[in-house]
Amino acid sequence: MLSFSNICFYGGGAWGQALAIALASLGYKSTLIVSDKTRSDEINSHISKKFPDIKLSHLIKASVNANEIINESDLVFVTTESKRVMEVVKQIFLLKSNKINLVITSKGFATKEGNTFNEIIKDQFPTLKTGILTGPTFADEIANNLPAAAVLASNDVVFANSICSLFQNSCLRLYQSNDPIGASLAGAVKNIIAIGAGMIEGLNLGDNAKAALITRGISELSRLIKISGGNFNTAFGLAGIGDMSLTCSGPHSRNMAYGMNLVKGNNADNTLELVEGVNAIGAAITLAKRLKIELPIVNAINQILNKNGNIREIIPQLLSRPIKDEF
Repeated sequence: MLSFSNICFYGGGAWGQALAIALASLGYKSTLIVSDKTRSDEINSHISKKFPDIKLSHLIKASVNANEIINESDLVFVTTESKRVMEVVKQIFLLKSNKINLVITSKGFATKEGNTFNEIIKDQFPTLKTGILTGPTFADEIANNLPAAAVLASNDVVFANSICSLFQNSCLRLYQSNDPIGASLAGAVKNIIAIGAGMIEGLNLGDNAKAALITRGISELSRLIKISGGNFNTAFGLAGIGDMSLTCSGPHSRNMAYGMNLVKGNNADNTLELVEGVNAIGAAITLAKRLKIELPIVNAINQILNKNGNIREIIPQLLSRPIKDEF
């Protein structure tokens, strides 16, 4: 089993802080890499603007000097928004090409063609030991020490076990997975489905419709995982049905809130930058075309987002698709 003496989080937002809080509860020190000195000073004063009711542990520090912290670290959690992940990975690789361990916590695609983070890292930065941390986890609940479970997916079994062990006895229970492909796709696709769940909620189409959306969304995900070379069972675990259920549960989810605001005519563009489902949907469509697989629900949500269809017209189209077996 691997041990880690210097842990950092590249990204000092809610998720980076929440994971640092979880590790601090076990006595682990960590440093958050942030982009502005104001946030760094706040965190170093034990103040969290993300979680104002929580006093941050003295074990949690912050710095704006990314290169210095990376050079000192043997484990980096990348906790940025998905569009910044590959830029951060390249920076880490150039500094410590084979002497660092990497955990990606962002949920999305690495490229517009639908490549996963693990796929690109394996191809372009093969000496980096990498894992994918994903699952049904709202950051504020982790920060408040409420119980949760997630998955650490890696092709390296020892590394996966080491990260799971790192969090053992914290509020966050991690399970090992050897399917980073499936875990990555699940994290990206569930955000897209959550936008659709928000649309259903916003139009008061009922719980039956939302349950159908989630279930058939999982069906689409499982097929996508299988044809991409992953384990389709991942769709039915924490990374898949677990995370999708949580993200489709209410406006606590940014993606679902976006879908609700969109159909209600509210100004949803204010939060567009942080809505990972919007960022992921183009890549998902491109990937499906490349793999020659149908994703009817993802396609329908894409039509609505691009104003190529009205939800009240698209629903009858989905319901009238040719009869087929469920699986």
